[in-house]
Amino acid sequence: MPNQVRVIILVILMVVGAATLVPAEESPGSLADGEKAFLLGEYDKAEKIFSVLLEKEPDNYILLRAQANTKIQLKKYAEAEKLLDKILAMPVATGRNVLVHAEGGALEAELVDENVMAVDESGKSDDAFSQFLKKDQEGPVPHYRVFLKKTGKMQLFRKSRIRIQYFGIPAATREKIEVLKANVMKKTISASQAKPELELVDIPGGCFQMGSRVGDPDEQPVHKVCISAFKMAKYEVRQKYFQTVMGYNPSQYVGGDLPVDTVSWEGARDYCKKQGLRLPTEAEWEYTIRAGTTGEYYWGENITGKEANFCDSTCVLNNREPSLTDGFKNSAPVGSFPPNAFGLYDMAGNVSEWVLDWMAIDTNYYVMGPEKDPQGPRPELDTCSGATCVGSISITSKVYRGGAWNQGISAMRSANRKDAHFLLKADGTGFRCAGDLKP
Repeated sequence: MPNQVRVIILVILMVVGAATLVPAEESPGSLADGEKAFLLGEYDKAEKIFSVLLEKEPDNYILLRAQANTKIQLKKYAEAEKLLDKILAMPVATGRNVLVHAEGGALEAELVDENVMAVDESGKSDDAFSQFLKKDQEGPVPHYRVFLKKTGKMQLFRKSRIRIQYFGIPAATREKIEVLKANVMKKTISASQAKPELELVDIPGGCFQMGSRVGDPDEQPVHKVCISAFKMAKYEVRQKYFQTVMGYNPSQYVGGDLPVDTVSWEGARDYCKKQGLRLPTEAEWEYTIRAGTTGEYYWGENITGKEANFCDSTCVLNNREPSLTDGFKNSAPVGSFPPNAFGLYDMAGNVSEWVLDWMAIDTNYYVMGPEKDPQGPRPELDTCSGATCVGSISITSKVYRGGAWNQGISAMRSANRKDAHFLLKADGTGFRCAGDLKP
């Protein structure tokens, strides 16, 4: 056997032998290896690969997202949330500008596609001893497609051979990360299985003037209403309680101690029923928010931003109040603002609150309703669909009260009324429960 052949064989044996002695931890693999392990359900392996890669590239949002998805599969929700928060703290990229770190140095480029499956015809390989072995073409492998600014040409780079340095994250990616984080937070809430704390306040019976002379037409006429003693929840229903009881969380802005929002009237009704409670009537609700006051707002006429959560200067909607700030861009944890005279929190602002009453559009219930404990029009109708709506075509919307983080200041007036279809999951709409006092 020629000496040259003997040398080649000896080198092959030495390299192969050395490869078998190297622990797996010293060769963590590439992003593609981690993605492959993830797809095969080998989450522990993928977690180790991404962890080692992130030590070298801690600000690579693709690695951060991949590791966050892996943590989710391993039910390490708190760790996943931290990774997603790190991505969301990055600036939004105005373009797709990147640096391609290749063998020849860093190249300025524009990223066109993050995952192109192509055959590598460069003749190069990632294997330490492949130069000594003849092997078949491995087939399509993942590449980046980039536009090189210096040459003005498009080029493919095999992912395992280069590193992409990003400058911020694309806006579309940020939106996806926000959705993913919300889902992670819901999983965290679900894992906690927090049992509801009812925290009911005894509301004494009494009479008051319902409505407003300076408000919208549906708030008139101002009329006397007398309410029997009952119980009202101190707080709006928290998401951690709603999700435990109902098994889902419709909220747009997720957090265990944030009020459940974007919930339909039926969802609110069903939650209260499961607690042996009910929704308050509209008259009960206004009687309770006023708590003996007669002004437009229960705290007085001056608004500084410290009274309730509404669409303030940080709100992105057109109805924002640019001169005031309440400290929250969206919904706030329940109880973040001072209570009213009955000791109830967030009766105005934060999220609007569904009540029991239907809103009749063809009659003025304020004129026709009884003075004592009015229940609203057609209170016998629990829902309105099919045969149950015969003779009540105008009964399709339920009343909600109190204003919200996405509404203007005037919506927080004690007499203000709004309505929506009882099946609608309206933005910024939640609820609190009420109950009857035992004789």
